Amino acid sequence: MARKGRTPSDLPPPQGPTPPPGDGRGDPLPSCFGAPAPWREAGVTDDDFPRRVLLSPDQCIVDGVHYYLRGHIELPIRGRGSLFVWSVWCSVSEDSHRAIARLWHDPDRVHDEPRLGWLMTELPGYPRTTARLKTFLHQREVGVVPRIQIEPGSHPLADEQARGITLRRWRQLVRAVAS
Repeated sequence: MARKGRTPSDLPPPQGPTPPPGDGRGDPLPSCFGAPAPWREAGVTDDDFPRRVLLSPDQCIVDGVHYYLRGHIELPIRGRGSLFVWSVWCSVSEDSHRAIARLWHDPDRVHDEPRLGWLMTELPGYPRTTARLKTFLHQREVGVVPRIQIEPGSHPLADEQARGITLRRWRQLVRAVAS
């Protein structure tokens, strides 16, 4: 169950979650999997949550010093014209968070430079950990969470992001999430 925290006054009002892209072919397999905000990794307990965490659907601040943004890692499904999407959280610097928050409702944000981040979500189905991979956050239209690019060549996830995945691999990932 998702926890609701205070909406920080220095953050724009939260946007609803970005709808996952549909398969378009009636395939019953899901195409988007998400993870909760990483506030627990900062040692926050349920009792401490109200005073230590500022949380919206797409942004999380812990203790005023740890900044997280939700975004999507998109893996093209070869031959399908659709995407498998990991909805993940990335850690960003205070400066990057302020720059992103300043442009949150600005249509010109799509022209903002990519921002450095670190993947904070452990994803199943990979031979090596995905947590702490170097990422780049690319702003998209207002109301759409950033596209997360994994540093090229750094991990099998980056290779799948660049080359796409097969339908067989899509099914493997779905099974990995379910197990």
